[in-house]
Amino acid sequence: MINFKTYKFIFSFFLLFFFGCENNSIKNNLIINRFENEFYNSSKVDLHLLIKKYPYLFPKQYPIEAWESFLKDSIRLAIFDKSSLVFNDFTVEKKKLLTLFLNIEENIPTFSRPKVITLNSQSEYENRIIYSDSLLLISLDSFLGDTFYPDLPKYISTNMTKQHLINDVSTKILEKFTRKPVDRTLLSEMIYHGKIIYLNKFFSPDEKDFIRYRSTKDKLVWANENERNIWSFFIENDFLFSTKNDLKSRFILFAPFSKFNLDIDKQSPGSIGKWLGYKIVNSYMKNNNVDVKSLLNQDYYEIFIKSKYKPKK
Repeated sequence: MINFKTYKFIFSFFLLFFFGCENNSIKNNLIINRFENEFYNSSKVDLHLLIKKYPYLFPKQYPIEAWESFLKDSIRLAIFDKSSLVFNDFTVEKKKLLTLFLNIEENIPTFSRPKVITLNSQSEYENRIIYSDSLLLISLDSFLGDTFYPDLPKYISTNMTKQHLINDVSTKILEKFTRKPVDRTLLSEMIYHGKIIYLNKFFSPDEKDFIRYRSTKDKLVWANENERNIWSFFIENDFLFSTKNDLKSRFILFAPFSKFNLDIDKQSPGSIGKWLGYKIVNSYMKNNNVDVKSLLNQDYYEIFIKSKYKPKK
């Protein structure tokens, strides 16, 4: 006959095992709310239920008649048909998002996994991903492939593919947790974005570099082959600690190429300052015993000094 102490031990072990498995199951599962499917497969009658379920997606200044008209709009329906085709199976994206969240949770304790909602918002390119702590909105209509956007400049449409989705989500989240520049120097902007690119590579190591830099393979090859010359150009022109307004538009902002104001410009990737910032951050992490969590708030000048960054000849 089993005694009470033995029974208590077995029961406690069972509870720990059961709830431990349940917690792991929750942790290793990710729910993707496919709002675009729910919306365009609904009827007028269903709209009230959908508005109740997703009130933050239905601004009150718009009457229900406006949303009803969307259900019949030929352009919106064509976009929905395309997104349904491109993202019919969201398994790969779901797996990558889960891996990304698990990696961030492990290294950034203040991060809470958001509710993920996909939709077709027809928003501006800059607003294709919306992240606000508890909510992550992914506009799938911004990732339908470069040929789907013939009216946009090529350097923008090239980055509107299924391949770019995870990197764009990661970037948007990391912008929230990475310390913003405290001054207006070009170097602080470079290292801020360099941190984000480094963390993107750390949390999603399988993504391709040309996607991280929102550029092309050829332009990245050019940048790596000319790293020493690019660095020399920045040093010789005293750009690093300059606060001139035009430097951000020339070397940081999303663009088809960087503006050295030389014949080589069109061979270069846009936002070369971000690429150079990553090189500095990567050198800092290699030469110092620093964890990822500390990197988030590390002062840009200390990173620069301790990086010992020096391009190879």
